Amino acid sequence: MKPLKFLKPLSYVYLLFFNISQLIRKAKQKKLNCRVISVGNITVGGTGKTPMVIYLAELLAKRNTCVVSRGYKSKIISKNPIVVSDGKRIFVGPKISGDEAYLVARSLKGIPVVIGKDRYKAGLFSIEKFGVDTIILDDGFQHLGLYRNIDLVCINALNPFGDFLLLPAGYLREPVNGLSRADIILITRCDKVSDEKILEIENTIKIYNKNAHIFHAYFKKDIFDRNRNKVDLKKLHEKNIIAISGIAVPEDFEKTIKELELNLLFHRKYPDHYFFKDKDIRRFYSDAAEFQAVVITTAKDVTRLPEDFPCYVLDVRLEIKEKDELTNHLEKKLG
Repeated sequence: MKPLKFLKPLSYVYLLFFNISQLIRKAKQKKLNCRVISVGNITVGGTGKTPMVIYLAELLAKRNTCVVSRGYKSKIISKNPIVVSDGKRIFVGPKISGDEAYLVARSLKGIPVVIGKDRYKAGLFSIEKFGVDTIILDDGFQHLGLYRNIDLVCINALNPFGDFLLLPAGYLREPVNGLSRADIILITRCDKVSDEKILEIENTIKIYNKNAHIFHAYFKKDIFDRNRNKVDLKKLHEKNIIAISGIAVPEDFEKTIKELELNLLFHRKYPDHYFFKDKDIRRFYSDAAEFQAVVITTAKDVTRLPEDFPCYVLDVRLEIKEKDELTNHLEKKLG
């Protein structure tokens, strides 16, 4: 998607309200009696924030860890925190928790996931209920109302700085100089750009933050069936493929399918976090029958499809090139 530069005047209005809200949050900042690691971004969608939350939780599995999320697009009415998972069992579905929190809960074993609009209250609840000593704050970079020990920011190498335009004209959630608050900056999709481009991104980061530790990541992709069995790609090479997605960067999903040399007939795209309606499901069944095709969707989108809907799932797992260095850095910072 291209930036909408004609909306630039509205970006100044956005910036004004953003700055005011951040001043208020900072003034009212609260601190939890545990270690807090915030994982966030400065641009909307496609940075790999959710895979990084999962990766980080697994990396810190030896600690007593919990993931706390606001539950974006959730149907929460209560102001009280809600346990999505206690690490053993999932208690609510994606419509209640939001698709991202549900995906995190489904991906992690032995690590609780809690949602709440008031993340300080959700953190207190997590400490009291699960006795956690470390909280991973999902999408917390702009949430200055809660003190954190480490701020980790994910940057998409394909569009690292959102065309330097704030919402709604561009993709920036806050000005790029916000990177000055970051302790760790993770450049994702490093395998999709040249070494020269990575160096250019790093040099831009250093303009705003000379002290941040920079790490590099790529995504490992596999396809599974609904029973979570890994699928041999040779089996899919013989089939017609219909793609379905409601994510921030559908172009990346489509490009991956083509890179896997699958016979993609077409791609039905929906808005990010879209909950598929009955009429959409009927359409998917009709498409599959008409074109004698199978459906492939993303790990995030499958949480918003009926459990008995037949499809394959493209699962994305984040891999960090400097895993040992990151582990050592976290241990040193967290104590």
